[in-house]
This record gives sequence, structure tokens and C-alpha cells, in this order.
Amino acid sequence: MTKQQPQPQQQPHPDTFHFYASSVAQWATTTPNRDLRQLLKLMDKDGYSYNLFLVPVPHDTDYEIRWFQPQVEGAQWIGHFVPKKGKK
Repeated sequence: MTKQQPQPQQQPHPDTFHFYASSVAQWATTTPNRDLRQLLKLMDKDGYSYNLFLVPVPHDTDYEIRWFQPQVEGAQWIGHFVPKKGKK
């Protein structure tokens, strides 16, 4: 009996999804010019807590936002983030 090697998981192509972050003061998404790390830094700098979502459509797709949440089938809530005090 031979042991099967685990298959690497295929990562989704960045053109097929984006991240969406929203707080009471602003919202922003990842784009070809702003990666996830830059998005989180932008939201942290604002100083308000925010929610982060993975949205399974390209960043330039039009979709409805209701109560700070993207209304897209398959969108996943990643979590709620609270910036550390003094990080502005």
C-alpha cells in the first residue's frame, strides 16, 4: 500500500474575489493596487472597529451593501477587528 501525498489546495485567483472592510466611518476593498495587508492598515489607521468579508466576485463588481455588509451570494464574514489604541 502506498501512501498518497496530500494535494496542495488551489488558491482562488485574485480576479475572482476581493476583501471588503467596513466600519461606521468608512469602507474599502482590496484592489489590484491595494492588497489585504494595506487594507487592514488603512482600516486600523482610522481607529474604528470594523468587519472584514471575503466577497467571491471581482473588486469592480457592483453589489448592494446593507447594514455595512456586502449582499453577495457566498460572501463570508472573516471577523471583527478592533485597532489597538495609539495606532492612529
